[in-house]
Amino acid sequence: MFTHDERGEIFRVAVNRNQSGELEYSPINVGEIEKEDIQLWQKAERVLQRLRESEQQQSRRQSKGISL
Repeated sequence: MFTHDERGEIFRVAVNRNQSGELEYSPINVGEIEKEDIQLWQKAERVLQRLRESEQQQSRRQSKGISL
């Protein structure tokens, strides 16, 4: 899924291989998004980032002192 920030439209991209073997991309408009949708996605992204950072810290703590 891709968004067009200026118009708030949502697109899917269909990918096909043409006869010469090259990939062709065709955008398909699937709707529009609201400002609230973007804010929710940004909030979810921040939560996921914090979880990733927490996981990385846990991994570093567990791997300290271990040598192969």
